[in-house]
Amino acid sequence: MSDTTQPSGMASMDHTDMDNTENGSMREQEGVVRVSPATVQNIGVRTAEVPVEPLRRTIRTTGQFKMDERGMRTVSLKVGGWVETLHADYEGAIVKKGEPLLELYSPELVATQEEYLLALRNARRMEGSSDAKRLVEATRRRLDHWDLTESQIEEIEARGEPKRTVTFHAPTSGEVMHKNVTEGQRIEPGRALMDIADISTVWLIADVNQQDLPWIEEGMPVRIRLVSDPGETQEGQVDHIYHMLDTETRTAKVRITLPGGHRTLRKPGAYATVYLEARPTEATPVVPSEAVVSNGEREVVIQALGDGRFRPRPVMTGLETGGRVQILDGLSGGEQIVTSAQFLIDSEARLEGAMSMMMGDM
Repeated sequence: MSDTTQPSGMASMDHTDMDNTENGSMREQEGVVRVSPATVQNIGVRTAEVPVEPLRRTIRTTGQFKMDERGMRTVSLKVGGWVETLHADYEGAIVKKGEPLLELYSPELVATQEEYLLALRNARRMEGSSDAKRLVEATRRRLDHWDLTESQIEEIEARGEPKRTVTFHAPTSGEVMHKNVTEGQRIEPGRALMDIADISTVWLIADVNQQDLPWIEEGMPVRIRLVSDPGETQEGQVDHIYHMLDTETRTAKVRITLPGGHRTLRKPGAYATVYLEARPTEATPVVPSEAVVSNGEREVVIQALGDGRFRPRPVMTGLETGGRVQILDGLSGGEQIVTSAQFLIDSEARLEGAMSMMMGDM
């Protein structure tokens, strides 16, 4: 890389000839601008060689822990009645799958148990009767549809009489949330009584800026630092990228699934700092971002040809990070390009081109 001192003033650009023309004047070859050494010194032109290498990026953002929605279960009954005993009687209670949640007195359940026992007795008396067997199957199916377990139905058969209350059990393990029932309350079929959240896993939802989305992919590694545990770093990976973009913040959400647990610091509502480790790009020519001149329609870099000669090179840029940008087309690597004062050289090149066109029309 070459360097110059800070300019004390701006000198004019000098354009010397390279090719003879018909009228004997000399003109620099097309697209090339010659700048005198004094001007190069004064405007502080710096150059650097274009390397070919991959880009690497770590994106830092903030995430919030949430319940794993896939582990949420709403508890509701398919039969109405009165809650005589509520075992899961407060929010935050930890239950295991199969544990009792509540005991229900239901006139419908009592009547159906009586029908089932009567059908069993008739089937025994009328051994071999297909109608009696169908009646037993129909009443047993009704009990099954109301979520009585196989062991509960067998217990009714063994007792020979209906149970006044029936116990309903937790459909999954987890933490009781949004409890909407109390002991002694009459409930209707289908009413949401409580939610049970599986706390064995949690989601960490992080916001990623729109310009960083090209770096994000499912499966990419993640480092996490908890606000409540600043000395520890945990690891995970992105398992889902949400499709919708927030129109106000211009961010998209990514999801990281992590182990949970009742005593873990990864609690829903807590915040964490998230570091997304993007996979290195393929090796391409890479230039400093400030070396690219753009007017909204075209992008160019200024190539230094030596002996004070410079030429604008149209390029196509790619991903950008850390003040460096990929060049997807226009450079092959190894070229010397201008990294400072390129706007002045580019303006001079445009002016020279316009003047050449005007002179050619005269």
